[in-house]
Amino acid sequence: MVVDTQSTAGAEVASAPRLLAARNGAEALIQLLVVHGVEYLFLCPGTDTAPVQEAIVALGRDGQTVPKIVPGLYENVALAAAHGYFAVTRRPQAVLVHVDAGTQNLGAMLHDAQRAHAGVLVFAGRTPYTVDGTVPGGRDAYIQWLQDQPDQPGIVRNYVKWWHELGRTDTLNYLVPRAAQIAASEPAGPVYMTVAREVLMSPMDGVTVLPPERTRPSITGPGDLDGIETIAAWLADAERPVIIAGDVGRHPEAVPYLTRLAELVGAPVSDRASPLNISLSHPLYRLDVSAAIREADAILLLDCLVPWIPKLTRPPQTARIAQIDIDPVKASIPLWGFPVDLPLVGDTAKALPLLVAAIERRATPERRAAWAARRERLEDEGARQRRELAERVESLRTRTPIHAELICAALGEALPMDAIVIEEAVTNLPAVRKHVRREQPGTLISPIGPGLGWPLGGAVGVKLAAPDRLVVSVVGDGSFVFGSPVAALYAAQTAKAPFLTVILNNGGYNASKNPVVSLFPNGASVQADAYPGVRFQGPPDHAALARSCHAYGERVEDPAEVRPAIERALAAVKQGQAAVLDVIIDPI
Repeated sequence: MVVDTQSTAGAEVASAPRLLAARNGAEALIQLLVVHGVEYLFLCPGTDTAPVQEAIVALGRDGQTVPKIVPGLYENVALAAAHGYFAVTRRPQAVLVHVDAGTQNLGAMLHDAQRAHAGVLVFAGRTPYTVDGTVPGGRDAYIQWLQDQPDQPGIVRNYVKWWHELGRTDTLNYLVPRAAQIAASEPAGPVYMTVAREVLMSPMDGVTVLPPERTRPSITGPGDLDGIETIAAWLADAERPVIIAGDVGRHPEAVPYLTRLAELVGAPVSDRASPLNISLSHPLYRLDVSAAIREADAILLLDCLVPWIPKLTRPPQTARIAQIDIDPVKASIPLWGFPVDLPLVGDTAKALPLLVAAIERRATPERRAAWAARRERLEDEGARQRRELAERVESLRTRTPIHAELICAALGEALPMDAIVIEEAVTNLPAVRKHVRREQPGTLISPIGPGLGWPLGGAVGVKLAAPDRLVVSVVGDGSFVFGSPVAALYAAQTAKAPFLTVILNNGGYNASKNPVVSLFPNGASVQADAYPGVRFQGPPDHAALARSCHAYGERVEDPAEVRPAIERALAAVKQGQAAVLDVIIDPI
């Protein structure tokens, strides 16, 4: 399946296209996916996917390489898993869903893929074109008339980078590579393709395969070099610099340079709901820099979606604000509107080394002394905050109900440093970021987007991409339910991708209670302590649900059992069994 290359005068030259023996469109589709790096097909089958299912079996019988199938009970889990795989490898994988209904079941996971710049290839069947039975694959079931929608791609158009209908077999060899290229090119994102059964079953004498090295993702650059020099000058002379990072850490190689930049000029680094951008134990890391933003004279935004909430805090008018971002204008967010003096289009993984070098060239003895004094002050402040956090955890060790910070601190103590933590703790996000102690690049992943429920399916994909690493999801009880746990635990079992889920169970939707309190602080809801639709009455037994899905499940209510329960769950995961700890914390 790998296209040969030949060397000419010391340079590698791609070979000419080659012909693979595809008998129909479905086989051509599978062969093209394999050539272009798809190892996993996350499959949620329906009446329209039969030709692809047959092609996988037939090609495998013939000794050809085919993607590994991860069967899905629900589409949102399939998409989250493909997203999780991309988050670790940067290689798009394929999701196959059933016409418009399966497309709708992708739900908010598609929004997460968009905001997290996750390259995913989403294929959906479409209602067969023909009705008279003269063409193989035509309509043969009542439901196919009901599934016929005038604009099926309209379901996803807001959230995908590109969409297309695969309407001819003789263009598959161009369109499938193009889809993979678009999905992986920065800013990466999901693409969506529809294909009818008639096309999948159309006979072929083979498919021409373009060499994958000739359809690579686009190469990014660091951005305008003069702009980088200007940013370096601003930071070098700033008295109160602040760095706000978004998903810089999606490229782990950027993390050391961001850390070096912060240490060099003595600037706090803040992030929120993002991958690890700087060690969470670093004394310059701050979860909240609202006060620093209000006093800043220079702010650097790096791949940042929402740098601050203007209603709550904003920088001075005199502050110089610079931005390095693969997508600085955020055209998909109609009302973005943050002030930026110097927006640079650039790959932060490539820009940050140049920015560090540019600042070092400006490092006069006087500047170095000012930077070092500021860094020492911030590091002392950070060390004090860490000591206060440790003292706080000690005070919570016997407290009932269990406090979210205690369970997160226990996880931080128990997990190996290379374990990958996926967090969607919502209102308990600060507890995770303060205590779970992720320090190595790539060891913290966040869905970033607003669609809750990502971490369960995401953990399946992360585990498939990093089979030798421990994967742990930390979620709220609402997120756990949104994540379709039956489907996710089934996928973990069938794909042999076990992971641990820790539920911070506060018995309701705290994120939905907070706006009521904020907007109506003296209202009837607060006075009556009544919040319609927020508190769960007779909630599910999540541990029992896990056990019904062949996973280890345990409910934890005694703070003395927190660490032993974690050890029991980790032992189960080590033995190849998914595990769920339902930890009962302060109710909302």
